[in-house]
Amino acid sequence: MLSRRQLLLVATSLGAGLPALAQVPQLPSVEVVSDPEAAFASFRTFRWKDSQTPADDPTAHASITWYTERTLEKKGLKKAPGSADLLVRYYARGRTELRGTPVQGRSLLPGGTSALTTRVDISQVAEGTMILELYRSSDEKLVWRAATEWGSLDRKRLDAEIARAVKLLLSRYPPRPAAKP
Repeated sequence: MLSRRQLLLVATSLGAGLPALAQVPQLPSVEVVSDPEAAFASFRTFRWKDSQTPADDPTAHASITWYTERTLEKKGLKKAPGSADLLVRYYARGRTELRGTPVQGRSLLPGGTSALTTRVDISQVAEGTMILELYRSSDEKLVWRAATEWGSLDRKRLDAEIARAVKLLLSRYPPRPAAKP
C-alpha cells in the first residue's frame, strides 16, 4: 500500500503530465476520392502527366517528384518512359503567415504584490497544401485523388516535411474495395 506522501507524488506527477498529453500534435487529415469502378489491381506502370506544372521552389519540386516516384514503386508500380497505365500529377502550394500565441504569466510589482500579465509572441509559420492525382491514361479520367493541408512547416526541414506528406497521401493508395452489402 502506498503512503500518503507517495500518493501525493504520483498525483502530482500525473497532473504535471496532463498538459503535455494535450499538446501532442495531431496528424494532418487526408481527403481521398477514388473511382469505385477503377480496376486498381490492373495498373502496373505510371508516368508524369505532360501538363504537370512544377512547384515554384525547384527543391520542393525535386523532392515531391522523387518521393512520389519511390513510394509508387514501393506500391508495385513501375515508372515507364512512354505509355503507362497511370498518369501522375501533383499540386503543391506553400504560404507563410504570422501567427500570434498568447502567453500569460505573473510579474512581481513593487511592494511584493503580483499581477497577471499577458503578452503575444509573434512568429512566422509556413503552411502547405499538397494534392496527388492519378489518371487512367487510356481516357485521362481521374481515378484517385488525395489531398492534405500541413500547418507549421519548418522551412529548414522542407525535404522531410514533403517526404512525410507524400507518404501520408500514398498510404491511402490503392483504395480499399468497398464493402459489399
